[in-house]
Amino acid sequence: MFDWCFLVLGITGVVLIVYFLVELHYFLRTLLCVIVARFFKKKKHILDVTEVTGVCMSNDIDYLLDHMNNARYLRELDFAKVDFYERTGLYNKLIAKGGSLYAGASTIRYRRFIKVFSKYRISTKIIYWDNQNIYIEHKFMTGDNFVNAIALCRIRLVKIDAEELMKDLMSNLPKNVADVAPERKEKPLIPPDLEKWIESNRISSDKLRENNKIDNRVEISKV
Repeated sequence: MFDWCFLVLGITGVVLIVYFLVELHYFLRTLLCVIVARFFKKKKHILDVTEVTGVCMSNDIDYLLDHMNNARYLRELDFAKVDFYERTGLYNKLIAKGGSLYAGASTIRYRRFIKVFSKYRISTKIIYWDNQNIYIEHKFMTGDNFVNAIALCRIRLVKIDAEELMKDLMSNLPKNVADVAPERKEKPLIPPDLEKWIESNRISSDKLRENNKIDNRVEISKV
C-alpha cells in the first residue's frame, strides 16, 4: 500500500516539476495540432486558406477579466501555423530539402475584443514570398465573420530558396487535392500593405545595423 502511495506521489511530483519548468500545455497542444492536421483534416494546396478554431478561456484573459489578452493572439498563431504547415505539406517538403525556418517578424492590428468564453476562428494563408521569406496573413474572426484582429508574419527560410520551395509546392499537389486553376500556380502580386511593412522592417534593420556600428566604434575608442 505504502509503495503505491510513494509511486503516485513520485509521479505527481515529477509531473508538477515538469509543468512548472516547461509550458507543458503548449507542447501538448502543438502535438495535438500536428496529429489532427496530419490524420484527420484534408490536405490543402499551398495557396489555399486553412482555418483552426478556438475558445477564449479564463486563462486567456487580461486584467480586465472579460476579453483575450493581447499576447495570447500571437501565441495562438503558432497553432494556426502548425496546422497550415501540415495540411499544405510545407514543413515536410522543407525538411526533405534540408531547410529549416523561424519567425523573422510579426505585426498585429486589433479591431475588436474577443470576449471570454466566445468562439473564434483563425484563417491562415500565404500572400507573398521572396527568395528568403514567406509572408503569411492570419485573421481572427468571430461568428459574425467580423475580423477581430489581423496579423502579418514573415517566416525566414534557412538553407533553402523560398522561390524554389514554393514553385515545387505549387506544381506537386498532394494526392487528395484536386488540380487547381493555372493562376493558382503563379506567384501573387505583393499587397500594398505588405510592401509598406517590408519597407518598414528594412528601415528598422538598417537603423539597428547603424547603431551597432556606432556602438562598436565607441568600444574601440575606449580601448
